[in-house]
Amino acid sequence: MPLPHRIETERTALRCYEKWDLDAVVEILENWEVTKWLSNDVPFPYTRYDGKKFIDEAIEQFIDGSSPRYSIINKSTGRHMGGIRVFSETPETEIGYVIGSDYWGQGYGSEILTAVIKAGFKGGIIKAIVAQTATENIGSRRILEKAGFNHAGTPPPEYDRDGHCDGCSEFYRIDIKDWKDG
Repeated sequence: MPLPHRIETERTALRCYEKWDLDAVVEILENWEVTKWLSNDVPFPYTRYDGKKFIDEAIEQFIDGSSPRYSIINKSTGRHMGGIRVFSETPETEIGYVIGSDYWGQGYGSEILTAVIKAGFKGGIIKAIVAQTATENIGSRRILEKAGFNHAGTPPPEYDRDGHCDGCSEFYRIDIKDWKDG
């Protein structure tokens, strides 16, 4: 059973990206305080061209199921808040997320991550989820730990994508057998 097309939390709705998310995506990713924590695959400065290319790819991969990326929508305002990606629907997969700085420190990260983990494990295909973050990104590390991830050292070579520094990433993992249904 694949990941659902829509996931809801108390305060958010996760759905496929839409063309009208472009301005909000660019606004979030043109902020260096956000983008500096992402892999070097995310260009900076971030432009409308980058955003359009990203959204087109996200829509295509959501439809074909190869790498579902959800646009995170604030239910009370209807505003795009960021995104979360499941890199593949395979027994072990990686997850990554970005949340606009306006929403930091309000519990959205762990709320969203917990909902996606639950949906991923419920689908029956995914048995383990890994994530990585910069060592100095204390906020992201707390989100991962609050959602149930365990610290697993530095990323193995097949996962290491953090190009902003050398050897500065932390690796996290959660296995279905350890999942405590949020």
